[in-house]
This record gives sequence, structure tokens and C-alpha cells, in this order.
Amino acid sequence: MNMMKKPFILLCLLFVTSLAWSQMPGGVRVQVSHKTQVVNGKRYFIHIVDQGQTVYSISRAYGLKEVEAVTKKDIHFLQVGDTVWLPCKGQKLSDGTTAPLATDPAPQTAVTQPTVNNPQPNSGRQPAVAEPSEAVIGQVATIRPRVNPQSIVVSLMMPLNLSQMDKISTSKFDVEQRGKTTYKSLEFIQFYEGLLLGLEKLEKRGYNVTLNVVDVEGTSDEDVERAFNSHNVAQSDLLITMLTRQPFHKAAQLARDAELFIVNPVADRPEIVKNNPYVFKCMPSYEAYAKRTVQAIQVEHPNAPIYIIHSKNRGESAALAALTAEIEARPTLTYSLFDWSQPTKLNNALKAGERAVVISMYDEDKSKNRIYVSQLLNKLSAFKARAPYLYSYDDWSMLYGDIDFAQLQNLNYCTFYRDWLSTNETHKEFISLFNDRYSTEPTDVYAGMAHDIILYFVTGIQQKGTEFFRSPIIATPQGMIYPLSFSHSRADYGFENQYAILYRMSDYHFIPVQ
Repeated sequence: MNMMKKPFILLCLLFVTSLAWSQMPGGVRVQVSHKTQVVNGKRYFIHIVDQGQTVYSISRAYGLKEVEAVTKKDIHFLQVGDTVWLPCKGQKLSDGTTAPLATDPAPQTAVTQPTVNNPQPNSGRQPAVAEPSEAVIGQVATIRPRVNPQSIVVSLMMPLNLSQMDKISTSKFDVEQRGKTTYKSLEFIQFYEGLLLGLEKLEKRGYNVTLNVVDVEGTSDEDVERAFNSHNVAQSDLLITMLTRQPFHKAAQLARDAELFIVNPVADRPEIVKNNPYVFKCMPSYEAYAKRTVQAIQVEHPNAPIYIIHSKNRGESAALAALTAEIEARPTLTYSLFDWSQPTKLNNALKAGERAVVISMYDEDKSKNRIYVSQLLNKLSAFKARAPYLYSYDDWSMLYGDIDFAQLQNLNYCTFYRDWLSTNETHKEFISLFNDRYSTEPTDVYAGMAHDIILYFVTGIQQKGTEFFRSPIIATPQGMIYPLSFSHSRADYGFENQYAILYRMSDYHFIPVQ
């Protein structure tokens, strides 16, 4: 799955306003915010731009010069809802208070015991999570005591590019013509913003959480180790990362050495949990995909032959093995494997037999996959009324924007859809909340994923203490978008999410398969 799709602009941050107002030159009023965030050991005020405010008026309200303000875009194009970061240096603010020093520790508030929120009724919005019958046992990881009994300490490692702020402008001219800066993915921004929305919910529920934000300024092992060591990541109760493949691998090694549990939100690769019991993989496991797919087929097409298309690519082997094992565990189901390099065999089988179920496991590379999908859809759609039922793990409607949706509809296409659903009330509520806070809509599910991760893990630690890491199963916290349910296949492996939601295309929309 390629998540590097969009240009990078620096993230918006959560804000909580104070009651103080300041009158600035030009009649513009600036409300001073006392919400701060520590990034790489330096503390910043977080200010969200209101109507008529400028960088000048904002910086003066915080007792700073205009050049000291950090913005996410060109200062000449500042808009309502944009974020301005203002360094804390012990300066006097316009409301008469004094800013904390840049290196002051975060103020701690008394811990209150939160009320345990019962999961919301299903009400048709999404399938309920099945609670396991027994705890997960046998983990070989050493589980440390809490770092700070008064606060749950969470570190977040991701590329923020703060050191390049003076080089970055996100105007169209700069991005498309000058090309001064290589921009990162928009998903990084929205992941961070979604996490902060979840953190705000936790604070309202009485949870005391300290968030340690660490900017990883590079992709080499040295860059990751420098960020990990220089910002005291080891002294955390949990590490959440938004890193690409090699940086995450290094971070996972460092976390294992520090006996620190680490969360990977987006990787599909099962090898990230191998030989590292401290890793949590939030994308569903291949076993979860296989189980949900076969369950749906057994209910809806119990007598149909199952044809599995593959390419003999070694990268498909784990997913293919999990799928065939799940089918073989159900004696009433039969399947056949078809190598796509010999498509005639599949064509002959579809002509000769009854209406079948086709499961696509083909995964060569980006360019070959796109050609394959087009060819397969044309081939299957040619059978018209007898066209098979089509399943894939990857959501082709998201990966390939020019795909023929009429063909998908005709094939009763089922997949593990990973986008917002206009018919899902939980999705709509989150989109509305995100839009209210950041004056934009979440364009990808990464914002929702981050929101769910912080809700789930912090709630688990609060309710079960460090024993949560031995059996990371809790009732779904109120407001979660995508349920999580973790287990591991071996004691020396990390945990994988065992919950996956299968969707079917119906009237050109996706609906959950019940």
C-alpha cells in the first residue's frame, strides 16, 4: 500500500483558548491561547488564526517579533483556521501573564479516575467487536512499570520538518515551479491532527496524558537513533510512530532494547511483528482478512467454487497461506489456484463451471498490478449475467482512480474499504469534528486511525495498567471509528489487529457485509 501520495504541508495543532483578549494595531483582536506543546524538547504556544488576524498581530500578542512566529504556509496567504506556532521564552503576553520557558516540563494536573464508557449499541453503524473468551498469554516481553504514576506518557515519532520551516512555502508557485523543498505526505499531517482530537477526548474524560512529540529529521538509522535518544523516548509508556519502512524498523529495534511497546498504524507487512514482541501492528493481519472473507463466502455463496488468482510472487505467500488454510478448515468449501501467467486456464474454468467466487491475491508491483486489474475486470465482466463474485484485499476503487466502477458493481465487488462512508454515522461525526477544528475535512483515513489508536491504547493502560500489554483487549472506547482487537500467533512475535470489516459495492456505494 502506497501512502506517499500527496504533497506535504506542515501540520495543524490542537488549541484551547484562554479568556484573555488583546487589542492589536489595526483594530485586530487576538485571543491569547495558553495551550502549549513540546516538540523536540522545545515548547510552543499553539494559535489558530481567526478572522482578520495577521502574523504581526498574533506575534505581538505573544510578546514576540514577527520573524519568530512559525507558520504552516506562506505568511502572506494566512487564512482562518491556519496554525501559528509561537516559541515560549518566558516573555510577557498581552494578557499580563508570563510564558513558560522553552524547556519547562509540561504542567501536571491531578489524576481523576475516569468513568468507564460502555460501548455504544451497534445500531447498524458498524459490526460489533467480538470479545475474546480468554486473555492472550505467553508473551515473552518484559513489561515495565509505568514511567509516571500521575500521567500516561506517550511519545510520537514522525517527520514534521520543523527545521526546514524557513524553506517551506505551500503556495502553488513554490510547489509546482520552484521545487525548493521535497514535500512529504499529507497523511502525516492528518494523522497528527486526528491523534490530537483523540487526546482531547481523553482529557475531557479525566485522563492525564503527556504527549512527547519527536521530529524525525531524516530516514537513516542514525537519524532515527538520534531522535530516539535525544528526546528521551525510552522514558515513555508507549511509542506511536508514523514512519516509513526502514525508519520504523530501526525505531522498533530501539523500542525492543528499551522494553517499550511501539505502535505501527499503517504497515501491512506481517514481518514487522516477527521476533519483536513489543510491536503492535494496527492494520489487520492476513488471518483477519482471510477469516472475514471466507465467513462471507460461506454465508452468501456456500455452494460456489472458489477460484484464487495469484502470481507466484513470494510477497503473496503469507496472505495466500492464511486464505487457503481458512478455506481448508471448512470442509464444505472447495477452491482452486490459478496462476495469472496462464489466464486461459481460469477462463476455461469460468466457462465450464457454475457461477464462481474469484478472490484476487495477485500482487506484483504498482505498474503490473494496474494492468492486471484492468485485464481481470474486462475478462470477468465478459460473462455478463454469469459473471463471478469478486473479492480483493486491496481496495481497487481507492488505488486506481480511473477504474471502471460499473464493472466492479456488476461483479458484486467486495473488499476491505479504507475510506470514509457517507452512510456511516460514526464517520460523519468524526469528519464534522475534524472540520470544526481544522477548517478542512480529513482526506484520508489516517486521521481517524490516529484518533482510534490514542483512544484505545491510553484507555487500555488507564483501565488495566501495564497488564494491558499482556492482554491488550478492552471494550471498544466510545467514539472509536475502526475497532481494534489484538493477538499474536507466537509468544516472541508482536501483536496484530484481528479485526477487519469487509464491504460490498452496492449501488456504487460501499456497505458493510453483515
